[in-house]
Formats: sequence, C-alpha cells, structure tokens
Amino acid sequence: MATFEIKTKHAINVQGEYVDAGLSVQVSSMFSNPFDEADKIHKAFLRVHDIDLKPEGYLSPGYLEYKTL
Repeated sequence: MATFEIKTKHAINVQGEYVDAGLSVQVSSMFSNPFDEADKIHKAFLRVHDIDLKPEGYLSPGYLEYKTL
C-alpha cells in the first residue's frame, strides 16, 4: 500500500474560502494513482482542512498534484 501526498497546484476559491497553493493531505491507496480513489482524497480534505472540493469540481489532476511518500 502506497502513501501519497496530495497538494493543491494553484490558489483556488472553494465556496468563498481562499485556498492557497500547496495545501496538502496524505492518503493511502492500493492503486498507483490516488485519483482512482478520489473519494479518499475528498474525505481527507474534509477531515483535515474542512474544505469540500467535490461540488466545485476540484478533485482532479488539473487542480491537485500528488507524489509518493
């Protein structure tokens, strides 16, 4: 199982809240690409930062980047 660090690529506006580039969470996945389990990324951002990226469509490689830890 791999652990990934997921970061925001750019500054974004999420439901009126400014989110700076580089805000990150860590998720574990059995897949080599963590976006295969986007729901884990969604839940991690909610749990750690109380930010809901899903309704705005920010749960994609266009807005987020990842690296293996």
